Amino acid sequence: MATIVPSVKIDSRHVLAAPDRGARLGILLGGLKCCFAAFCVVGLLPASAVAQITGPLQPYAVPLNVPQLPARGEQPISPGQTVTSRPRPEFDPTGLRFGDFFWFPRAELDESYNSNIFATSTSPSADLITALAPGFDLRSNFPRNALNLHGSAVLQDYARHPTQNTPTGSVNVDGRLDVTAESSLYGNAQVSRPYISYGSPNSPGSPGSPAGIAQPVTYWDYLATAGYQQGGRRFSYQVDVGVEAAQYNAAQLVGGGVLPQSSQDATASSAAVRAGYEIVPDYVGYMRVGGSLFNYWHATHNNSSTYHVDLGLQILPRHLIYGEAYVGYLVQNFAQSSLPSTSAPDYGGRLVWNVTPLDTLSFTGLRAFTTGTPAVSGVTVTGPAGNGYLSTNITVNADHELLRNLLLNLNITFTNYSFQGITRTDDSFVGGAGLRYLINRNLFLGGLFSYQRYISTASGSSFTQNILTLRVGTQF
Repeated sequence: MATIVPSVKIDSRHVLAAPDRGARLGILLGGLKCCFAAFCVVGLLPASAVAQITGPLQPYAVPLNVPQLPARGEQPISPGQTVTSRPRPEFDPTGLRFGDFFWFPRAELDESYNSNIFATSTSPSADLITALAPGFDLRSNFPRNALNLHGSAVLQDYARHPTQNTPTGSVNVDGRLDVTAESSLYGNAQVSRPYISYGSPNSPGSPGSPAGIAQPVTYWDYLATAGYQQGGRRFSYQVDVGVEAAQYNAAQLVGGGVLPQSSQDATASSAAVRAGYEIVPDYVGYMRVGGSLFNYWHATHNNSSTYHVDLGLQILPRHLIYGEAYVGYLVQNFAQSSLPSTSAPDYGGRLVWNVTPLDTLSFTGLRAFTTGTPAVSGVTVTGPAGNGYLSTNITVNADHELLRNLLLNLNITFTNYSFQGITRTDDSFVGGAGLRYLINRNLFLGGLFSYQRYISTASGSSFTQNILTLRVGTQF
C-alpha cells in the first residue's frame, strides 16, 4: 500500500522532507515538530519517504498554548520552550503585517554530497545535489481563535544524475476556534506531493535493482483532521478524527516504459478518544483509544483495520522535564480472513529535558503498523513491504547554544522493521551532527553531516550512506 509523508520543520521552518515511515509524529502536534528535524537535509534524508499509510492519529495530546516570553542564554528557558525554539529578538524574523496576519517568507539553498544516492549494497553512486527550498508561513494575530497557512517546495538538481531530479511541495492550512477559555475546536488540511526515496522498505527498487525504476516513485497525499479538546479542569478529554488518501504515479523504468503503482492507492480513516485526569498539579494520567480503517481503491482484498489502547502520563511544560510517555497494545486485522491478524505491545512518547539554560535533550519513540504493498491482476509488486511491517522508531536529540547565534545539534535514530508473513527483519541506524549560525534576522548559515547504516536479513538490501550538506538561507 502507499505511505503518507509528513512535512517537518527544517531549521524551524516547514519544509517537505522524506522521513522513514513511522515518522508521522507531527499530525495535530505543532509542539512536537522541533529539535531533530532542524538539521535534516531537505528531501535527501537517507531513511527515505514511505509509501504506506500509517495511522494518522497517534496517541499524543494537543500541546498547550504557552506564551512565548523573551529569553536569553543566561536565563531559565520559559515553559514549553527549548534552546532552539525560544525567542531571540535580535535574530528572529519580524514578518510582514497584513491586517491581522503576519507573513513570514523564507528560502534556503543547500549544496549536498550524497555518497550513495541509490542506497545500494554494492557499487554505490555518489553525486552533488543542489536544492532550492522556498516557503512561507502566514500566521494570524487574532485576540482569540487562529488561522494559519503554510507552503513549501523543494527543487533538486543532481549534477551527474539529472533524471533523479524530483520536485516536491506542500500546502497546509490549520486553525483553532476557541469555544470557551478552556475548550476549542481545531483542524488541519494538507495537500502534498512527496516521493519514496531509495532505501525505504517500500521503494520498488532503484536503477541498479531488478525492478529498474529510473527515478523515485512520486504520489499525491491528501490529509484532513479535526478535533475538540476540553481542559482547564482536573478532568479533561479530547476527540480526534481524520482521513488521509494517497494516489500514486506510475514509476518510470530504465530504458523506457512504466511500472504501474495504482495498486497502492488507498484511504485511511481514523478516530481516537482521549480522557485525562490530573493526578497531582502538572501531572496528567490519561487513556487513549483509537482505530483506523485502511481501504485500497484497486486492491480491496488487502483492506485492514488497526486498533490501539494506551495508558500514558503527561507532564505539563512547566518543568525542566516535560512531555509524555505511554504504553498499550496494537492490533491489526485484515478484511480477508485468510490473512493473519497481528498484535503487539505499543509504546512511545516524547520527553524534553532542558538540562541547563544552554542545553536541551529530547527523547522520542513511536511504534506503528505499516500496511503492505498489495498486488492486483496485471500489476507487479517488487517492494519488500508487500507483506507490511511493524516499525519501532527511537530518536535521541541534543541541542546546545554555543553562542547566542550559534546552535549545535547531535542526533541518533534507531528504527526496526519487523515484516509480516516473511522471515525478515531490518534495522536502520542514523547519526547526525549539524550547526546553525544566525548572521542577522534575515540571513543564516548551516551545515550538517548524516551517516546511515541499514542492515537487513534479506540479501542485497543492506547499505551505507553519508550525506554532507552546506546551507545558506534567508527569512523575513
